[in-house]
Amino acid sequence: MGKVATVTMNPSVDVFADARELAENGKTRCKNTTYEPGGGGINVARNLHRFGVDVEAILTAGGLQGELLKRLLAREAFTFHCIDIEAETRQSLAVTEQASGKLFHLVLPGPELKESEWRRCLDTFEALKPVPDYLVLSGSLPGGVPTDFYGILARSAADRGSRVILDTSGKALSPSRGKGIYLTKLNFEEFCDLGYSGSDDHASMLQAMGQMVDEGLTDNLIVTLDAEGALLASNAGEKLHARPPRTRVISHVGAGDSFVSVLVYQLDRGKTVAEAFRYGVAAAAAKVSTPGNQLMDLEKVESIFEKVTIRNYDED
Repeated sequence: MGKVATVTMNPSVDVFADARELAENGKTRCKNTTYEPGGGGINVARNLHRFGVDVEAILTAGGLQGELLKRLLAREAFTFHCIDIEAETRQSLAVTEQASGKLFHLVLPGPELKESEWRRCLDTFEALKPVPDYLVLSGSLPGGVPTDFYGILARSAADRGSRVILDTSGKALSPSRGKGIYLTKLNFEEFCDLGYSGSDDHASMLQAMGQMVDEGLTDNLIVTLDAEGALLASNAGEKLHARPPRTRVISHVGAGDSFVSVLVYQLDRGKTVAEAFRYGVAAAAAKVSTPGNQLMDLEKVESIFEKVTIRNYDED
């Protein structure tokens, strides 16, 4: 199997806990507290390493939370390159209310990076040897990082022969257009941020997605639809809707990262984009039925994969 690199510019320490009931204007006492290294690229790297993929992670870390993040990552067996920053790494808190079964996910703001710090991230990627087969750019950009940061990385990686997978939001999206990105994964809100102003009708969305691919936004474009699965417009002209079976939601944290993890894993094993896309939908469904931020069971993904339905809009 090939080598995969991930970049996480805005990582977090993810704190998971249970509470009997969230109190309004009072104390909510929690139990069963666990701490996990988090952030898009870190989640993807941890999943891929568990699947047996040769993976390296590039990330930033600062302050007391940054030290905790490094300690948590040191328990993992894959290589990671940590760029030390002065500002404090963020925390995220996910509390499951046992009385209702609902999960409340609180994401705190990230740090502000200096130019010297984000430039060291670029230099670290340029120094990777061998060049990774896939580069996963995942998660938001923290303050101080230029909006075209992922675009700069993507162009460099594509020029060196890497397939770039982009999973980000907000200000980092538009400057990445046309930078040699092999596949971009968005949710509906992010799709609208890129200029889509139509309805949530799947046929209309796929038509617009296909046009974006034709215009060179990305080679392949995926838009996720939560419980309804996801849409794919590929550079092969495919326009597909994959829908998973009904799944009980325990924790949505890391579902999108699990989608990307299994997608890259299947692409690296020689699957087509359409096949890997269907596996990604199965992976997200498997993850939401699992506590924490990691996808632990590939066999579960396989069992759900068999139940994922595909509608081909090219044939309608």
